[in-house]
Amino acid sequence: MTSHIKKQPPEDFRSMSGFFMLIFSNALGTTILGMFMMYLTDYSGIDAAMGKTGYAAAFGTAFLFITRVIDAIDDPVQGWIVDSAKERRFGKYRFFGIIGTVLLTVGLVMMFGMPGAVKGNAVTLWLWAVIGYLIFDAGSALGAVTGPLTQKSTTNPRVRAKIVSVLRMAAVIAAIPALFFTAIVNMIGQATGDVGVAASTTAIIFAVVFAAITLLGIFLIREPYIEKANEARKGAVSFSDILVLVKTNRPLWVHSAGFLIGNMAYGLSAGVILYFIRWYFCADLSTGQVDLIKFAALSGIYSIISLVPNFLCPFLTTTVLRIFKTPDRSMYGCMLVMASLYGVLYVLNFTGVMHTVPTLLFVLYFLIMIPSGMTALFSTLLSVECADYAEYRVGRNMNAVTNSLYGLTQKAASAIGSAVPGVLLIAVGYSVDAVTGTYTGDLSKLPAMVNGLSLILALVPAAMALTSFLIYKFGYNITPSVRADIAKVLEENRASQ
Repeated sequence: MTSHIKKQPPEDFRSMSGFFMLIFSNALGTTILGMFMMYLTDYSGIDAAMGKTGYAAAFGTAFLFITRVIDAIDDPVQGWIVDSAKERRFGKYRFFGIIGTVLLTVGLVMMFGMPGAVKGNAVTLWLWAVIGYLIFDAGSALGAVTGPLTQKSTTNPRVRAKIVSVLRMAAVIAAIPALFFTAIVNMIGQATGDVGVAASTTAIIFAVVFAAITLLGIFLIREPYIEKANEARKGAVSFSDILVLVKTNRPLWVHSAGFLIGNMAYGLSAGVILYFIRWYFCADLSTGQVDLIKFAALSGIYSIISLVPNFLCPFLTTTVLRIFKTPDRSMYGCMLVMASLYGVLYVLNFTGVMHTVPTLLFVLYFLIMIPSGMTALFSTLLSVECADYAEYRVGRNMNAVTNSLYGLTQKAASAIGSAVPGVLLIAVGYSVDAVTGTYTGDLSKLPAMVNGLSLILALVPAAMALTSFLIYKFGYNITPSVRADIAKVLEENRASQ
């Protein structure tokens, strides 16, 4: 009879439960922020408050682009703040996780809960939205501690992969309410007669509940205390440290560029698909009226097909990683599959087959979501590996700075992903009644808008995914021997604590 060996942190049940809950607030923020443009154009009532058709589309496009530019400036600063902070008995990253979660929640409440008096004046609208976003962004950056905690907790690749799988599964579950946000809002709005109020209330409830879950997760995790580090690694991160990191960490820049373009492919497609479904399948283009029940049903189907593959991804990832051997090879394999599927989607739409058989849109998107979901897992593994490489080359842990530099690519992808559809909406003078959901802009421009949405939905993402494949295939330079050297150096650093 063999005795049961109790698992030690971070593999024990308590730690894994903490990691599972840790990502809830940030996952919600990331997912629901992707729908903020639709909230502004279709649910906020800004056009009615301003008395200007198309103002919400123009405001949303400019706002989302400008705020992402601000991200490019402040994210590395926030990373520097975290890396330069002293170790705490409670945990340095857990401490910032609490601050970040609170700020993120306050920011979301402000952005999705704009008072009516704010919406009718350009100055107050911009001030309220920008302040809310800056609070959200600070919370998102300071609270993005999943990578640093994973890297700090263990150097064992198997345990890291296990933590990443748990985080990914949690992110999928946490994203469920946000994925069904449109369906929920339209059903409640149909019942209450006001989709705008339904949208604000739903978003705020989600934000508060998920913040509570994340805070509980932070208290469950045991963060290693490493105050007695090597002398060379003590003190605040200097500018010269960051300069060396920027100059020497080629894997970080290759990964950042590859994931920027590959993630943008999905971001563009995901950014327009609900608009496409709404106006391609659920609207009478001659009157601008939308069947809200049908839209709720189809958007619900889209949410399901986006959800199911993500549940499969943590299990498929292990198999794919076993086949391709390394995260970078697994990444570019998935990008090549995505490029092929987006190409098929475009051909079916261009030839008119999809219009005849709408189910094809959902089937192909289901298939696209499988490699797309796996890239998120491989991206996390690669970003942790880039942080290892930074410590290996610079001689000190700079996880938060490395993470923030990599995070810039995600913010850039989000900025471009929201700006491109936004430009299209501005061009047609897009405007929707926040109460009834009826189109109030120029009806003659609706067909051209739908055609533009179809290009952004499939053709552009196909080209971007192919480009990402080429970047990873020929640019990423961490070889098996380099990985072995990194592991040896990091183990020696940990042993000296």
